[in-house]
Amino acid sequence: MKGTNFSRREFLRSSGLLVSGLALSACVVATPAPSDAESMAGDAAPSVMTFAWWGSPHEKDTVVNMLDAFTEATGIPNEKHHVPYGDYMNNMQARAAANTLPDVFYLPTPFLVAWAQKAVIKDLTDRHASDPEAAIEQIVEVNRFTIGNRVFGTGACTEPYMMFFNRKIFDDRGVDYPPATVEEAWAWDDFIAVAKQVTIDENGNSALDAGFDAENIQTYGVDLPRWGGSWRVYSPGLWQQGSEVYSEDENTFFPDQDIAADVLQKTADTYVQHKVTASPEFLGQVGMSSIQLMENDRLAMFLTGNWSLEALSHTDIDYGEAVVPIMGPHYTVWAPSEAIGVSEQTADIDSAWALYKWVVFGEGSLALSRTGLWQPQREDLLLTEEGRAKWMTEGVHTQDHITAGCIPAVYNSRRMPLRLGHSEVEGRLLGPALGPVYTGETTAQEALDSVLPEIDGFLAENPNWKPS
Repeated sequence: MKGTNFSRREFLRSSGLLVSGLALSACVVATPAPSDAESMAGDAAPSVMTFAWWGSPHEKDTVVNMLDAFTEATGIPNEKHHVPYGDYMNNMQARAAANTLPDVFYLPTPFLVAWAQKAVIKDLTDRHASDPEAAIEQIVEVNRFTIGNRVFGTGACTEPYMMFFNRKIFDDRGVDYPPATVEEAWAWDDFIAVAKQVTIDENGNSALDAGFDAENIQTYGVDLPRWGGSWRVYSPGLWQQGSEVYSEDENTFFPDQDIAADVLQKTADTYVQHKVTASPEFLGQVGMSSIQLMENDRLAMFLTGNWSLEALSHTDIDYGEAVVPIMGPHYTVWAPSEAIGVSEQTADIDSAWALYKWVVFGEGSLALSRTGLWQPQREDLLLTEEGRAKWMTEGVHTQDHITAGCIPAVYNSRRMPLRLGHSEVEGRLLGPALGPVYTGETTAQEALDSVLPEIDGFLAENPNWKPS
């Protein structure tokens, strides 16, 4: 988190200096004229709009400012409900049961299908179709939350899977930086070879040297997601090899089991076999995040979502941005985003729609994108120089963000399948089965052999839902 002292990057950001050739700025969206604001909310006097979200203190402050700007621009008053992430869905489910849901809110995508089925959130298909300012086609495909041919919301942002790296460590070892374009993305074996070059023991030996001491590693080559059974761990490798999370009828999990086992084993082997990532025990002992490890020159690279730019920009790390390595011929990554939903219970759909548009299409998305926490989901804001100038910020985004973040979000990204029961599949069934794989106690193939029949049985008992 941001401390009381200004870092070098904070100073650069506050001074407004520009990266050469990028024409970056923190410009704002023009405030609508009064007549525009009135039309956004309809003819009736606007109701107080409630908005609920989670996030860090910095995200909280940014959203508060964004909501204040919404009221100033439109005349529609709002009420702000910030809830810590750990309590968020329990809070929202209680509100739904009590008919006191906020008008517009963050919605974790695992809940989207169930809430659409139960008519907790509005079907926004007709609204998007009849409002030229909010045409769904403006949004990158990965952020159109459709079930069947109906739209139940959009993503808050695009947060593509990326690589961040410590330039100093690469410079000190004389190793070329990771590639920043899709066309140059490392194959997995090449990635492991480079990770070994920048995995250094306390005597200065790399993991490629004969005298390397794997028990006393000073700098790890890479950290990458090992979040239990999360789709963010396994889905890129499946897609890159032409496979899917579900079969076409959505009743079989990991239909290509051999590919799934390969993806999971390669992930686990970064620690189990290659020793280029830290063990769970080490991470527990040091109590540092990937960014903190990198800040102390104890980590060369880490793979995660775009959102890490916000925290990186509050450090003095000389960081770079790159594309991720791939396990197959197709460069495909996840670009996760939680949904922005509108309550079916809202008493003023015109004002709720105005707030939804502000967050999804206007200043809301831009405000959080400037910090590095989000990345816009409108194609024009990602693919054009004029669009990027509205949110790319000196001291946060590097020159390589365009090719490593913007372009993959449009052309090379996918998201979690929208299926009933997906959270239970991952949390109750897959995650516990994979734990021993990441510690080397069992193989991915053995784990899948034991758990996939149970998962498929659960799916058969809980078919997915599509609107009629």
